[in-house]
Amino acid sequence: MSSSFNIVPDTAKRQPQPFELHVDEGKLHDLKTLLRLSPVGRDAYENQEERAGKYGVSRAWLLDAKAVWERDFDWRKQEGYINSFPNYTAAVTDDTHTFTIHFVALFSRNPRAIPLALFHGWPGSFLEFLPILSLLRDKYTPETLPYHIIVPSLPGYTLSSPPPLDRDWQIADTARVMHRLLLSLGFDKYVVQGGDIGSYVSRTMAVTYPECLGVHLNFCMMPEPAPGGLHVTELEAKGLKRLDEFMQTGLSYGQMHAHRPATIGHVLSASPVALLAWIGEKFSQWSDPAHPLPLETVLADVTLYWLTECFSTCIHTYRQDFAVPPTKGYFHGQEGLYIKKPMGYSYFSWELGPVPKSWAETSGELVWFKAHERGGHFAALERPRELLEDVEAFLAMEWLQKEG
Repeated sequence: MSSSFNIVPDTAKRQPQPFELHVDEGKLHDLKTLLRLSPVGRDAYENQEERAGKYGVSRAWLLDAKAVWERDFDWRKQEGYINSFPNYTAAVTDDTHTFTIHFVALFSRNPRAIPLALFHGWPGSFLEFLPILSLLRDKYTPETLPYHIIVPSLPGYTLSSPPPLDRDWQIADTARVMHRLLLSLGFDKYVVQGGDIGSYVSRTMAVTYPECLGVHLNFCMMPEPAPGGLHVTELEAKGLKRLDEFMQTGLSYGQMHAHRPATIGHVLSASPVALLAWIGEKFSQWSDPAHPLPLETVLADVTLYWLTECFSTCIHTYRQDFAVPPTKGYFHGQEGLYIKKPMGYSYFSWELGPVPKSWAETSGELVWFKAHERGGHFAALERPRELLEDVEAFLAMEWLQKEG
């Protein structure tokens, strides 16, 4: 039972508040009404099924997904699944602003347990990591779990407070709030893991805070460090070809987030079907085509975004990302962000930014690496067992034993 993993360490400086998710029935009714009344654009050359993916989601997919969402999708079932894990909120003060940060946790009773924070990205949420938490809950008891697992909702996402209205919020600000969250739980040493925007937060924490001992990434988007001069495997070469295609045709969504966030925020906060099309495309196009994510998984994420009204407050990181020319940035290649600590990197071949090992090791002290032929951008959802095995292998290395 999840309750056996809910004993907060007595070293915590402030006890977090237990949290149970329950959306008001009236809000669910309103969502169903909006779904029933929301139209879908008429047939066009671009939205036909035979061109699905090339120009976005097809009309047939959207009509089918809308029908399932309206008639068959059970949000209360999702709530039961979420609440089967220990959920908390914690007040984290950052200068003059206090955030309410939501997180899911599995707390260990092992005195040598290492705190491990798992950070999600966009268009994901803490839901991404629940399959991994399920695996850990089945594998260990509270007495044998080697880690304290902390899975926060990043500021601006779903169940956590949004950034303040009077500041241009940056990735470093989110990293600072996450650092303070971990300190408040009594963790003066910790390890971080992340993909997508969660990898940005993880890298920033590793570079900034001595309490962060190491970092594992499954996303390391960056420009080629030394054109033509680094070894690339056959598998990685195929990935780079797809990366080039993504850079040519797949970035328009991010440019919209970066350059017109207010407009796209209004548009996607006005219609659940529009939000489904926008986010559903990403789950479809960014995952392994041989193993697409179940529609129920996609609908759970989109529903959580809709019910928490978070779209407008969760895309702020794109403004920072696109402020740097691609030849110098995409975060993991930026100056000053080299990780001088143990770094692990899992390569999933269907990742939208499948950066080769030789590139990633120019961005930090890479001590562990594994390449996977299956799995894409949402590795924690698509390949939870493999990602967990990778993280555990990284944490089992000698570097951490010395720190312990």
